[in-house]
Amino acid sequence: MSYDDLDNSIGALKKAAIDAWMADDGFYEDKLGTNRYYKWGWAPNGYEMPSSSGEGGGKMVDGLPWADDISFDGIRSRVDNAVDKWRDLPTGTAAGTYKTSTSSAAASLGASGSGASVADDGAILTSTNTVGDLLTQQLVASFIEPMLDKYYTQFKGVSQSLGAAAAILQMNYTMQSTMWQDVRADAAAIVENAKRACVEYADSKNAANLQITLGVVATVAAAVATVATAGAAAPLVGAMVTLSSAAATAVSAISADASITGGSYDEIMSSFEKALEDLRSAVSDQESEVRTMLSGAVNAIIADPSGFDLNRYQIQTQGDFSDEIVMARQHTNTVSSNMQRVIDGLDAAKTALGSPPYSDPTPHSQLSSGTHSNALNLFDYTADALMSTLEEYSRGKDLFDAEVDNYFNTDEENQQLVEELAASEALTPNS
Repeated sequence: MSYDDLDNSIGALKKAAIDAWMADDGFYEDKLGTNRYYKWGWAPNGYEMPSSSGEGGGKMVDGLPWADDISFDGIRSRVDNAVDKWRDLPTGTAAGTYKTSTSSAAASLGASGSGASVADDGAILTSTNTVGDLLTQQLVASFIEPMLDKYYTQFKGVSQSLGAAAAILQMNYTMQSTMWQDVRADAAAIVENAKRACVEYADSKNAANLQITLGVVATVAAAVATVATAGAAAPLVGAMVTLSSAAATAVSAISADASITGGSYDEIMSSFEKALEDLRSAVSDQESEVRTMLSGAVNAIIADPSGFDLNRYQIQTQGDFSDEIVMARQHTNTVSSNMQRVIDGLDAAKTALGSPPYSDPTPHSQLSSGTHSNALNLFDYTADALMSTLEEYSRGKDLFDAEVDNYFNTDEENQQLVEELAASEALTPNS
């Protein structure tokens, strides 16, 4: 049966478990269809059977006058205690929305959480390299050096770090969007196999030995085995790649299968409870490794904020904005247009990323601590830094354009704009 039929499967398991419990004491279903358990000896002794959903039953019929009714409530409670936490599991659909948004943001930043590289290409990097080449080779001005420092060298690392963070978020939401269908199927399979074992035991006293492969193990391993290298990337990117690679390695090492075994009611039920616990442990262990990756990424960002947010970077050199500028319009136009492409790319990434999920898209607190709070923390850091970097890079472009306009068309208004932009600390050390 599928997970959608879990309630029916649980009811059938209760009935089968009661049958097995009665079989332990020599009571078997009356094959004449009387809906009673009978134990034949020197005198008949019988009890009403529960319904097909495991409800009711236990009333004495055709028994000795001093015999009492029996209660099956303890058996039903044992089943409920084992399975209640597995009811109403998430489907993962809600997490799929954030898988898409983080994937799109990562792609805009030239990164990917579903391939071998997190930060090696993309329109932003291409335009950044064009800007860097022209500033280095074609333009001469005292403000070029600090602009290169901040808007080429440092920005290149920042954009890659933002892409790596988005890729790590993508990995988390890919896992959460795909794993729950397998968890649901695994839980349903364990319930169904426990029912099957009880039925077979009650019918023939045959011991059960049923093996169950937990599909969630392979699914999660595939979801996180994605980021392996970072090319010639910034140190912060390297730290994030190390974290994601460690998570992929740790998750792939998790091995878990379940089994339903035993030659009595209690043995079968104990193995059933253990099988569900094995499944819970697999989910918890896998999510624990991803939590470590997410929290490690946040810690790396906290340790190197300027590697993640351009506005936090203090430039290493400062130009004299009153010096003469020598440049060609064709080169300055190319720099300006490519800086605008970078701005457009950052804006596309910001729009794609959107807002984080403030409530858990896959709530399952009875099974595991999950990854939501850790992912939310990294999401907030990423969204804030992306917005701040976009604003800072835009200020840098405004200053470059103003300097160029001032050179080609010197007038009092342009000069005042240059002074105002320079004073805004777009190219001066942040306080």
